Amino acid sequence: MTSNDFVSVDHLLGEITSTVNDVEFKRGFAKGWYISRIQDALQELSLDTFWLQEKHDFVIPTNCRIPMPKNVFNLREIYLYNDEICNPGKTVNVYWKRLFDNSYDGQGYTAKVKDDGSNNNDPFQPNQSFRSRGGGFNNSFRGPKYYYNISDDSNKIVMLSRECASYKHVRMIFNGMGVSNGDMPTVPRFFERAVVDYVEERFYNAMKSRDIRTYRPLWTDSFSKLNDLTSGSWNKARKRVKAMDSAEKESMEEYISSMYHK
Repeated sequence: MTSNDFVSVDHLLGEITSTVNDVEFKRGFAKGWYISRIQDALQELSLDTFWLQEKHDFVIPTNCRIPMPKNVFNLREIYLYNDEICNPGKTVNVYWKRLFDNSYDGQGYTAKVKDDGSNNNDPFQPNQSFRSRGGGFNNSFRGPKYYYNISDDSNKIVMLSRECASYKHVRMIFNGMGVSNGDMPTVPRFFERAVVDYVEERFYNAMKSRDIRTYRPLWTDSFSKLNDLTSGSWNKARKRVKAMDSAEKESMEEYISSMYHK
């Protein structure tokens, strides 16, 4: 994937402002407003289609708590490794553990079932046990101890189990929004029509408050052009993402990641 597969913000602005008759940014809104709406369109498409994946590598801190990067959602995969950072060789999977929550310093934690098999004498979740080769019972926990959870507060901390600290680095793979607040959007060409129609719909929707008689019919038309289930540009963009092959998606992810994560 090359720069030819993307459209510039200036190209989008030229088409949008011509359609809404605001080429000089005097009749409707400032240039920054239009750029922010282009950004909004990309974020909404990201949430609707999961079209972009981003890889982030971290040194594992002593407290095993890592803030989620900005502008990402939906943590898909986590891997531990000891190789040079951003260049993993042999890796270990980290699994999600329901209700796991480590303390501020990562030393203690709560969970329905703990690594030692205990769960605070919960009558509905009795201690795990298994019969040993000698015939007795062993209450120690068997299975992988590399697990994580995400805090449910606004900070969104990825909390790793203590055993994860035996490795140097962790790679997390998220779905990304494609652009951070304040950055200049990068728009894949197959999203061009949906982004243009999205911004035009937002323009006419905002202008209704100034002159509802003039702008309500224009808004109705733009809303249909964007959202019609058969011919709407938004649904077409979603279908195009589903039709992309794996190599094309990976190429696009590498190209965009190289721009936003230099």
